[in-house]
Amino acid sequence: MITKNKIETTRYIFEKVYSQYHHRRFAMNDPIQWIYSYPDKEDMEIVGLVSALLAFGNAKSFNSKIKKIISLWRSPSKELLNWSRKDFQGVLAGFQHRFVNGKTVANFLYGLRRILGEYGTIGFCILNHYEKSSGNLWNTLQKFTDELRRLADSPLYFLVPMPNKGGACKRFWLYLRWMVRKDEIDVGCWNFIKPYQLIIPLDTHIYQWAVSLRLISVRSRNAKTAMVLTEIFRKICPEDPLRYDFSLCQAGMLGMRDKILYDERKGK
Repeated sequence: MITKNKIETTRYIFEKVYSQYHHRRFAMNDPIQWIYSYPDKEDMEIVGLVSALLAFGNAKSFNSKIKKIISLWRSPSKELLNWSRKDFQGVLAGFQHRFVNGKTVANFLYGLRRILGEYGTIGFCILNHYEKSSGNLWNTLQKFTDELRRLADSPLYFLVPMPNKGGACKRFWLYLRWMVRKDEIDVGCWNFIKPYQLIIPLDTHIYQWAVSLRLISVRSRNAKTAMVLTEIFRKICPEDPLRYDFSLCQAGMLGMRDKILYDERKGK
């Protein structure tokens, strides 16, 4: 049980972190950086999905892989429809990001191309599944991934998480944060989902903040933990539970978490 005093203390700490780190200059190594180069919402959706799904492992490594893929098109929303599976496989031969190879990425892009052909945009596809799921975001993502896998008609393996497997689906929730919230960091392409509905992208840094502040005690980072922590974040900021996600992650990546908490305990 999280007490009212604990919520207020945590909010105070989070606001200090937010004021220091929630700025565009800290996005230079974040996967969201790639979206900023595109003025059109449809391109942002595509580049965002590619970027979020490849955002695992070392930041320098995954950013170089993201750049390699999105550099294939000036406007992916206008050009992807002209590509065949063989086209994708050809340009991605030899591609490797940890345990995801070029063939898997080519299959994903082919499935995405077919989604664009059927719905026009990723946003309309998500909206369709959102309405069929009565606003349940886990079910929305499950329907979306099911359709993406069906249209890819080939294995997508680890690249595309499956919500029904019980994982935290961090990369999908990260993508939704980008698409739904709108501020200096997030681009807010969609308005049919509201910020208060979002689920925390449970990465290493968010988990470490939660453990250090004794918000949670569980060791596993799965869907259940993501929901428990999301409910806590909703108490801290009911209208926008992911308000602090970017700044907490940046402070964590810069190795500042322990110093911030130490200074807070010492009253600095």
